[in-house]
Amino acid sequence: MKRLQERLAASRFFTFSLLLHVIIVILGGSVVLFKQFVEPPDFVSEGGGLVSGDTAAAPPPDDKPNVEDQVFAPDQPSINTPTVDAITSTSTVPTTFKMTSVPTPIKPVDSDMTKSMTDAAKQLAKGVGAGIPSSMAGRMGGTARGAAMMKNNGKEKSEKAVMAGLRWLKQHQNEDGSWSADFSSSMTGFACLCFLGHGETPESPEFGPTVKKGIDWLLASGTQNQGHLSGKADFGGNDAVYQHAIAAYALGEYYTMTKDDRVADLLKQAVGFIVQGQAPDGGWQYSYTKGPDSDTSVSGWQIQALKAAHLTGLQIPGVDEALDKAMLDLKRVQAEDGSYGYRKAGDHDFSLDGVGVLCTYFWKQDKDRGVKEGIEHMLRQTENKHPVKYKAESADLYAWYYDTQACLMFGGGAWNKWNHMFQDEIADNQSPDGSWPPCGGGAPGGELTRRPDGAGPYYRTSLCILMLEVFYRYMPINK
Repeated sequence: MKRLQERLAASRFFTFSLLLHVIIVILGGSVVLFKQFVEPPDFVSEGGGLVSGDTAAAPPPDDKPNVEDQVFAPDQPSINTPTVDAITSTSTVPTTFKMTSVPTPIKPVDSDMTKSMTDAAKQLAKGVGAGIPSSMAGRMGGTARGAAMMKNNGKEKSEKAVMAGLRWLKQHQNEDGSWSADFSSSMTGFACLCFLGHGETPESPEFGPTVKKGIDWLLASGTQNQGHLSGKADFGGNDAVYQHAIAAYALGEYYTMTKDDRVADLLKQAVGFIVQGQAPDGGWQYSYTKGPDSDTSVSGWQIQALKAAHLTGLQIPGVDEALDKAMLDLKRVQAEDGSYGYRKAGDHDFSLDGVGVLCTYFWKQDKDRGVKEGIEHMLRQTENKHPVKYKAESADLYAWYYDTQACLMFGGGAWNKWNHMFQDEIADNQSPDGSWPPCGGGAPGGELTRRPDGAGPYYRTSLCILMLEVFYRYMPINK
């Protein structure tokens, strides 16, 4: 016992330290246990919010970027945005033309529509239609079309109407590949533009043979007539310059999408006729005569054909210079109120406003003062005098074709207003068979919109399809 006492005395400092640490551990554990069972936690995982008072956190400030000032107040239509699955895709990669490797499949639509469209354009540049300009990327494939429709407020029923219309055109194609017995060159050009506007090529599963037969007919007719695409060997008659330009427009788009070498020489020859037929004032006239006061209606189709030729990358001589000069003629016929005249400023009501705006923007790609004033005048006249009503006496499919594209290119409030007026009206007036019936069509030059036979059904159906393809057919490159 004495020995034990001596050992404890010798280790008294160690014993004191051990007892002190035991006490600290006991006190610390007590505090932890007290907090665990008495104090509540700061957050409750299952509720997802703050426990104290159930006070919701304030939303972050709205730091959206300022939108470019528009001359129109937005009038956003109430629509049902289509899903990508609702956008029917029938096109595949062409294999019979000189193409680069098959493109990598485009990823599903991103919530950022701008990024999605940019990605689609990049993918297209690597594969199908190598060299496709970004303005045409929206038509190339179901994913790109779906993204463009969502971005531009297109409805599912509009795409269904387009598909029904394309199937009607397929069913009513002539055995030789043309469409209509009247004005066959322009009606075939219109029909081909409808299929091309949907991204269809000769290798598309559903519409490939239709496209091939149509293009082959244009090639055969143009070759037979030594570069004249009017269906005859000259430009006599008021219809010839229209037919030639519309067919050239179709061949230009086709070459850009396929790089089919068969088309190049004929297209160069046909576009050469347009360049050579330009009048001194910068516009075009019937029979490509070169007197004063060119015709804005005739000029509109020549400008569209020249822009398509420019996009081919073929560097056809005189195209860019002709387009620059054409802008001078459009300025010549624009009045102070913004309207575009037929042969002179102020000599027409409003139906050529879309021609002037679209063709100016198509080439300059700039919202200059003339473009803004033209859009304003066109919308004022539409709302006050010429409503977009298919069965009304003032129905004007020709004007609406241009107006629809012009407003999309301008964007903002102008597009919201026009989209609200035109989309349902065009889609809802389609016939059950997929064509469009005669409309009121009392507007000047509206004979084909009223005719139940001849070229009438082809003309109306093509214009309506092209209007409803506007959501993806040509994209404003500055957006």
